[in-house]
Amino acid sequence: MIDLATLTGAVMVALGNDTAGLFSNCDDLSEQLMESSEKAFEPLWRLPITQEHKDAMKSRDADINNKGNTRYGGASQAAAFLERFVDNDTKWAHLDIAGPAMTKDGGSGFGT
Repeated sequence: MIDLATLTGAVMVALGNDTAGLFSNCDDLSEQLMESSEKAFEPLWRLPITQEHKDAMKSRDADINNKGNTRYGGASQAAAFLERFVDNDTKWAHLDIAGPAMTKDGGSGFGT
């Protein structure tokens, strides 16, 4: 099971409370999202999915491990997990809004 507290904390530490993480397999789609985020004053920062993150999904007991094998790179590991369920020829993006989605007063509406 994905440890949401760990994943949320990893992105918030790296990007803070105002910027969301962007993961994608398509440069053009990423650029479009970045441009839209600037117009909406909701900043995004593109983050990597490396072979290390993909390898962290390997499991000796199951087809895939959705938690990864380390406490580091949790947001990228989560994106690597999601990527496994997308067809290779499909352009996709995942926005990790864990940091900016919530304020001390509740939901911020980030990304809506």
